[in-house]
Amino acid sequence: MFSFWMTLVLMVSAHSSGLSGFSGLPGLPDLPAAQMPQAGAWSAATAVQEFDAFLQNWRGGQELASLRHPLFDLTRVSGGAGDVQTIVFSGEAHGESGEITLMFYSLEGDRIYLPPGTVSTARVDPKQRKFHIAAKIPRVLQGRTGVVQVTFAGEKRAAYLLKVQF
Repeated sequence: MFSFWMTLVLMVSAHSSGLSGFSGLPGLPDLPAAQMPQAGAWSAATAVQEFDAFLQNWRGGQELASLRHPLFDLTRVSGGAGDVQTIVFSGEAHGESGEITLMFYSLEGDRIYLPPGTVSTARVDPKQRKFHIAAKIPRVLQGRTGVVQVTFAGEKRAAYLLKVQF
């Protein structure tokens, strides 16, 4: 049953903010579009994977105009300064308090461990809306394609699932 719900939730993109719920599906309760899977809940058993964006050639900086959600927007992605292989996301929250985090996954859905100090988090609230989060790209993903999940966690949750060519 859990796998069925995860498949259903993952098939709906986080940036589809025009949806108010999944009403009309027989036998299923209404589920608000803002409820995204909790961090780490992405499953390799999912047969259909839908991504909010596929990022290529992002190291020099790329605007992310289509990643808009009522809780937070991702506005830009770029590479870090220097020789360190990093990915940096910039964005803006829409006034709710919470924390912005990111996690890496393989294309098979396996979560990739990030040692302490290699990933940042950002706290947002009504006064501090703009944020920047960065992470060192795990060695196992360098030169390959993987997945980054950027999550807003506060009273409500939302996440973007991004396929990235590292």
